[in-house]
Order: sequence, then structure tokens, then C-alpha cells
Amino acid sequence: MKYTQSIIPQQSPSQCFFCHKQYDLCRHHCLHGRGIKPLAEADGLWIWICNSCHNMSNESVHLDPERKKDRSLQKIAQDSLIAKYRKQGLSEEAARHCFRERYGRFYD
Repeated sequence: MKYTQSIIPQQSPSQCFFCHKQYDLCRHHCLHGRGIKPLAEADGLWIWICNSCHNMSNESVHLDPERKKDRSLQKIAQDSLIAKYRKQGLSEEAARHCFRERYGRFYD
């Protein structure tokens, strides 16, 4: 399967976004849910993340009851895609409109 290049700013593509571990990495789509993951893949809204930070601890993206990391990644993804739209010449308002049309909401 060919993956779209991520547009999420990350220190290194070979380490965990959160703890910087360089092993046991998997891809995490920053926006997810019904019908959202394929859009996030196409838009490059994913990061490398270790298994522990992904779904193997109570502080992980998927298991934290307060969803701190998940919400943070959703906002980073939203800002990254809006910035991409802005670089393509859209105004802030138009870029935000495009994001909302595509994802159905804002993650502010």
C-alpha cells in the first residue's frame, strides 16, 4: 500500500511524535472516526507514534480518558491542513471553510 506523505510537522520521521522512541513505531491518523480516516490519509494527516504512546498505556492517544493527546493531534492536524490551503493561495476564511466542508467540523 502506498501512503501519502505526512504534512504534520515532526522532528524526525523515524521516531515517536511524543516520546521520540525510535522503535515499535506505527502510523496514527490524527483525525479518525466514521469516514474520516481515509480523508486524513489522503491529506497526509498522520504521524509516527510508538505502541506505548499509541494504545498500550493509560496515557496513550487511544486510552487516555481525558483524550489530551488525541485532542492535541486533532488541532495540529487541522492547523496543518489549513496552513497547506493557505500556501495554495486561499485566505484564512476560505481555508477554514474548506477544512470544515471536508471534515464536517473544527477541532478548536
